[in-house]
Amino acid sequence: MRKAEIVKASKVLKYGQRAQVSLMDDTRFYNTRIEDIKDDYMVLAMPVDDKHRPLIPETGTSIICKVIDERCFYIFRGVFMDKGIENIPVWYISKPEDVEKAQHREFVRVKATLPVVVRPVDKEGALEQMVLTSTVDLSGGGICVAFKRPLAVDSKIAIELDDIPNIGLLQLMCRVARCAEIDVNGEKVYHIGTEFLSIDRNVQNRLIKFIFDLQRRGLAKGIEKI
Repeated sequence: MRKAEIVKASKVLKYGQRAQVSLMDDTRFYNTRIEDIKDDYMVLAMPVDDKHRPLIPETGTSIICKVIDERCFYIFRGVFMDKGIENIPVWYISKPEDVEKAQHREFVRVKATLPVVVRPVDKEGALEQMVLTSTVDLSGGGICVAFKRPLAVDSKIAIELDDIPNIGLLQLMCRVARCAEIDVNGEKVYHIGTEFLSIDRNVQNRLIKFIFDLQRRGLAKGIEKI
């Protein structure tokens, strides 16, 4: 499994960069910009919500910050320290030592090992027998599962994920987008990457919140260096 690429923050973070922030218990990201970088803190333009109201969290609130460039984005966990005025209203947040590099995607994809029931669809369109396996990663737009045999790209599978907060049992039909052979302790395992063919928007929003919660838990433990 590919490890996250960790980069020193000093090599990435720059004055004037576009950024986005998300507050704890909020799946939405809000636009901002890096206004200044000090030795032990950063200055961000104060973000506003969709009604143009300033966002002012409590001191000590955990946040997730994404810094965006043309090819990728960098993500890190921080803490809101205070608000202030420096020509414009600003946030003061803690400065990270490391950031995690990620490719641009419509949905954030988080590594997660969860039990999942998979039922491939055969050429006649019939569901095959249930196979209990585990997820490799999860996003708001698709899922990657471990499987003991390869599945054809563009074939379909039905998946069942249980005990998802605010969802319960998640049952979806998926299209196989990729199939990669992985060697695990001398045994062949196939990582089947899929995209959801249809998902209710409310269910999708709850799934995205669950994924961001998983991401926050991982960031809260600190970024592990490779």
